[in-house]
Order: sequence, then C-alpha cells, then structure tokens
Amino acid sequence: MVVMDHSEESRCGHCGLQLHQCGSCRGIAGPFDRYCGFCGHELVRGLDRPIWWRLWLLAALVPLAAALTGGIWWASTHPLK
Repeated sequence: MVVMDHSEESRCGHCGLQLHQCGSCRGIAGPFDRYCGFCGHELVRGLDRPIWWRLWLLAALVPLAAALTGGIWWASTHPLK
C-alpha cells in the first residue's frame, strides 16, 4: 500500500522518495517506474519538441555539404602535376 503525504510534491510516507501520478488514469507510480502499473501509460516521455528544433541538423549539414562540393570541384579543376 502506498501512503502519500499531503504536500505540494507527493512523497512516499515510508521512504520519502517523490511519487508520480499517471497523466492517463491518475494512478500513483513510484519514482523509478517507467510505465504506469494500472494502465501501462509511459510516464517518462519528456517534453515534445517543436519541429524547428531539428533544424540545427540542417543548419550544420548545409555548410558541410557546400564545403565538400567546393573541395571536390576545386580538386577536379586543379589536376596534380
């Protein structure tokens, strides 16, 4: 049986670790639970990131691709002697 303190952050009355509440079924889960034991909902998904967050990869790859293309072009126009 889980005993909860009645404070802003719920803590186990036995060990003092912070408890979590499932966003799907409002069941109580322990501090190290990844899934809710009542409904199976994943508790540790984290925040959803916006689509523009992934643009850093594109911003990093464009200069890299341009430098590679420029290097290949330069090497083809300047043959070895």
